[in-house]
Amino acid sequence: MRVRRRLAWVVQVHGKWYYWLIAVPLIIMVAVIVVLNQAEQAQALANKQWSDLHQRGVLRVGIDPGSQPFSFYSQNGWEGLDADLTGEIAHRMGLRVQTDPVGYDSMYDALHLWQVDIVVSAVVADPSRTSEFAYTESYFDAGPRLVSLSTSEIRSINDLANKRIAVALGSNADRLARYWERRLVNVSLNEVNDEASSIDEVRKGEAQATIVNVLAASKLDTRTGWRVVSIAPQPYVIALRRDNPRLLAAINSILNSMRADGTLQAIVARWTDGQ
Repeated sequence: MRVRRRLAWVVQVHGKWYYWLIAVPLIIMVAVIVVLNQAEQAQALANKQWSDLHQRGVLRVGIDPGSQPFSFYSQNGWEGLDADLTGEIAHRMGLRVQTDPVGYDSMYDALHLWQVDIVVSAVVADPSRTSEFAYTESYFDAGPRLVSLSTSEIRSINDLANKRIAVALGSNADRLARYWERRLVNVSLNEVNDEASSIDEVRKGEAQATIVNVLAASKLDTRTGWRVVSIAPQPYVIALRRDNPRLLAAINSILNSMRADGTLQAIVARWTDGQ
């Protein structure tokens, strides 16, 4: 009786063992086939998008024309830093630009519905959307700047301890300065009417530093006694569909080329210096 039970147990256990010996490789093989098939479909879709783009000869661009000096309409049409940037990218791809004023709130819908190929309008990457959408490398840092005289010891936000900071009352810089006022030792604020006045306070020695927006800081020449430091980067990027990797790679390559040959810096300077 014991022998019979023992034999039954061996058959049962070994039967299961043989079952999993066969089943596991089959499951793995099916999973690999599914992954390869998905990859093949994704590659085919990417190639089709790339082919359709060049057959059209047009780069469809979603814009939000309400943010000077980046994106706005004038009597000459779409203008601004984003417009010049997009025009140069399209030129280097051998394409024409076709704009669609989708607005910032609707730009992802326009991408999702294939109404546009890219969105260029002071876009800040949204980490919650990266499963469906992709972003290029940054072409502009719109974050606030810490401004001080080049002869001062201030080189970062941590150097503001025991210093007086001039800020425009009620501005984003004011809120940021109050944040650091609570975290650094003996920081005092000198609140003025506008950012031009806050810069003037530093020039006169009434404050050791000021925090201003990037456009106000761009008026200052770092070669003539000013130090300008980005303290809270806000990178602007170009948005597109994640399933369009060839277009993403092409735009990133062009942005790198534009940095290398100085074109990007020239476009930025045209629309930010003196604004």
